[in-house]
Amino acid sequence: MRILGLSHRNSGCGFHRVVLPMGFMDDIEGYVTNFMSDEVINQKWDIFLFNRISMWDNQYDSVRENLGCKIVLDMDDSWILPSNHLNYYDYISHAPRIEKNLREVDMVTCTHERLADLIRPFNPNVHVFPNAIPYGEHQFTSTKTESDLLRIFWCGGVTHEGDLEILKNPIQRLMSHKDKIQMVIGGYNDENELSKFIWDKMVAYFTSAKKLPHQIIKGTTPNAYMSMYENADIMVVPLLQSEWSANKSNLKLLEASCKKIPVICSAVAPYTDDMDAPVLWVRNQSDWFKHLNLLINNKQARIDYGEAIHEWGQKKYNLFNINVARRQAFADLIKA
Repeated sequence: MRILGLSHRNSGCGFHRVVLPMGFMDDIEGYVTNFMSDEVINQKWDIFLFNRISMWDNQYDSVRENLGCKIVLDMDDSWILPSNHLNYYDYISHAPRIEKNLREVDMVTCTHERLADLIRPFNPNVHVFPNAIPYGEHQFTSTKTESDLLRIFWCGGVTHEGDLEILKNPIQRLMSHKDKIQMVIGGYNDENELSKFIWDKMVAYFTSAKKLPHQIIKGTTPNAYMSMYENADIMVVPLLQSEWSANKSNLKLLEASCKKIPVICSAVAPYTDDMDAPVLWVRNQSDWFKHLNLLINNKQARIDYGEAIHEWGQKKYNLFNINVARRQAFADLIKA
C-alpha cells in the first residue's frame, strides 16, 4: 500500500493525524510532504491523506486521475467555530471549502463518534480513529527532567485563554505552597502583538500574576513538543463546557500518560468520554485546589496516579493497535 500524506511541518493536527499514523503503520510505503512536485505526483499512489484542507481542493477528479488513488480527509475536531473564538472569521471563510471537501472525498476519518455524527450528513463513509500515541517511541517516552521544586504544568495554544482563566482563583490559593512549587506553562508565543497580549494574560492566570515561582516555555515544532512535558510533576487540564469543546479530542490525557504525569481534569466532554481514565476529576470549582493540595502533599499519590494513567493510555490509545484498524479501512477503500 502506497500512501501520500500532505502536512505542514508546523501543523500539530497534521503531525498527529497524518505524520504519526503513517510513520508507525506496518507494511506501507509512505511519503509526507507539504509540496507536491511533479516527481511525487507521477509516482502513483493508493491513498492521498490530508487534514481538513489540501492544495487540491475542488480538483478531486484530476487528483484521482493524476495520482491514481483514493482520497482520505481527516478531521481532528469540529470546523464549526463559536462566534467568540479567536479564529471565527477564518471559519467563516474556510467552512464552505471544508464542507465541499467532506462531500467530495472517498473517506473521512475523525477522532470520535460525536464528531462523526457532524460529518455524516456530508459524507456517510466516516471512520473513527482516535488520537493515539506510539508509546516508547521517538519523543513519546517517559523521560523527565529532575527538579527540586514540584512542577504544576499546563501547555496549549492562544485559543485556550478561556480554559486557563478557570484556574485563576484556585492558583491564587497556592501561595501557601509557594516555597515548594513551580508553575510551568508551555506553548508561549509572542510572534505578534495580539498573541503576546493574550499569552501574557494566560501567564498571569497561571502564575498568580507571576507571584508564584514559574517557568515559561516557548512553543516548538510538533516533532519536539513533548519536551515541554518533561518539566511536569502534576498536569492540569481545564476546559470550558461547550459544544465546540466537546468536539475536541482527549489528546492532553494521552500526552500526560506518556510521561506518567498525574492529571487533574475538567469533568466535561470530550474527557468524560473516558470516565475510566485514572485522573482526578473536577466537577466543582473548589475541586481544583482540593486535588492540587492532595497531589502537592502526597508523593505516593503522584506516583500512583502517574503509573495508572500510563498503563491506561498504553492499553486504550496505543497507536500501533489503532493503526491496525486504520490500515484495514484504507485497504478496504482501495478494493472498493
